[in-house]
Amino acid sequence: MITISQLRESSMRYIDSQSIALIYMLKALDEILILDNEILVYPKNLYCRDEDLILYIFTPTYQLITITYDLEVIRVVTRSLRYLVKSEYQLAENCHRLILSFADDEIICFQPKKDTTLPYVKEFNSQLVLICRYLQEKY
Repeated sequence: MITISQLRESSMRYIDSQSIALIYMLKALDEILILDNEILVYPKNLYCRDEDLILYIFTPTYQLITITYDLEVIRVVTRSLRYLVKSEYQLAENCHRLILSFADDEIICFQPKKDTTLPYVKEFNSQLVLICRYLQEKY
């Protein structure tokens, strides 16, 4: 399971633009949300140095919080998962994918093989399973 604590540790491990962005994003998250073990996080593009990091937070109140950092601007978008029209989970050997489709036609795709580097794909696949369980419990 990928946790907020792991992300904090990761942000301190390196000094690069993604780590700095992660520090700011987690600070913003601390200001707006009480963090506990009920929170699921999916850090899209973590360890992909050429991609912008996006944090997706699934809260116990059935909300999806998206946090981005661009040119020193932190953007936090909260949306209710009640507007989720469809979730599609695809499994293939070493290649999992979760596609969320919303009523406003927005589609969010989580694909660990593209969203992180090879050593972390298995951990990201496991995180998708947890998110799927969360969606099934709440949906």
